[in-house]
Formats: sequence, structure tokens, C-alpha cells
Amino acid sequence: MEALGLLEKKIKNLVELIEKLKQENALLKTENTRLAEEKVQLSQTVKDAVVEHNKDLDKLSQEKALTKMVVDDLIKNIDSLVEENQP
Repeated sequence: MEALGLLEKKIKNLVELIEKLKQENALLKTENTRLAEEKVQLSQTVKDAVVEHNKDLDKLSQEKALTKMVVDDLIKNIDSLVEENQP
């Protein structure tokens, strides 16, 4: 009888462990789903940031080219003025 009582107790402990693991598994599945959704959102945020960054780089590149043209033109004008005013 004592062996039967011990077996019953072990089975009860196993059932409790299984229930606990099922609950833990459900929580982990929920967390995994939440993290997967968060990953998608973060990926989109990063993609948007990269696109915006590339747009900013293109804009800066255009501004740099325009500035270079203006400075080159200014230098040519200054050179022309200096040449005209030399005796």
C-alpha cells in the first residue's frame, strides 16, 4: 500500500508539473507572438529610417554639388575682377 501511495504522489506531482509547463508554454507562445510583431514593427521602422537617411544623403549630395558650382562661379568672377583691375 505504501508503494501505491508513493506512486500516486509521484503521478500527482507529474500532473502538476505538466500543467505548470503547459501554462508556461502558453505564456511563452504569447510572448513569442508579441516579440514577432515587435520585430516586424522594428524592421519597418529601420527600413523607414534607412529610406529617410538615403533621401537626406541625396539631398546633401545635391546641395554639395550646387554649392561647389556656386563657389566655382564665385571664384571665376573674383578672378575676372582681379584680372580687370590689374594694371
